[in-house]
Amino acid sequence: MREFFNSIIKWRFFILFFLLESLAIFLSFSKNNIHQYIYNGSSNFLVGKMYETIHILRSYFLLKVENDRLIKENIRLRRSHISSKISKIIKDFKKDNIDYLQQYVYTPVKIINNSIHEQENYITINKGNLDGIKTDMGIILPNGIAGIIIKTSPHFSTAISLLNPKIKVNARLKRNKYFGTVSWDGLDHEYVVLYDIPKHSIIHKGDIVETDGKSATFPEGIPIGKVFCYRFDEEHANYVIKVKLLENFSTIENAYVVKNLFRKEWKNVQLYKVESK
Repeated sequence: MREFFNSIIKWRFFILFFLLESLAIFLSFSKNNIHQYIYNGSSNFLVGKMYETIHILRSYFLLKVENDRLIKENIRLRRSHISSKISKIIKDFKKDNIDYLQQYVYTPVKIINNSIHEQENYITINKGNLDGIKTDMGIILPNGIAGIIIKTSPHFSTAISLLNPKIKVNARLKRNKYFGTVSWDGLDHEYVVLYDIPKHSIIHKGDIVETDGKSATFPEGIPIGKVFCYRFDEEHANYVIKVKLLENFSTIENAYVVKNLFRKEWKNVQLYKVESK
């Protein structure tokens, strides 16, 4: 105890100075509106910055959770869409009583490698045959199609990109349903070309080009792009249409692998048609 009082006596002038200085600062801020405004403004600024930082950090860490939620919701919507189903004619059929079977299912994937500047471009995804991914399955994007699986391993798969002249996709003009073939001409990663549209079709700039469902790979009605310009090919008597893609292939990341549950049956029917000829 004696040491405590000795310390107080030794530092008495410093303690007194500290108390008086604290009192002066308190009185200054409590009486002076300008000082009070500066103090409150500084406090609000610091608190605001703190909350802003917390919000940014929280949003960053919750971003993956939110993305996963949106991907699952997109899958649910795609599966429930009529284009992912096939009608089932039942006994005692009635016009307003149509049953449907699920035809397409979707697996969310990440695009981990993607080329766009080569003459033949390819895509790598982060899922393989252990996830049910098989060759000839299509890859679709939130606003378009990406390519077709050509090789799988247990955990990864490679797809031939839409930006590859070797791939040809059945497509049509949404407005009038005239169909042809979409392919890449190797010039610009933002555009593909729609061939074989007949000369009697009516075309408008901005018309939507979409999948036509005439293959076993992609569902019907997936948008691919918009008509940018077109010309008439006199030699083949049809239109050649330049299509601006809806998706920017330089930034694609999230995608879905689409599985046609009736692919084997569809292929068998096509094979039978060929053999019959």
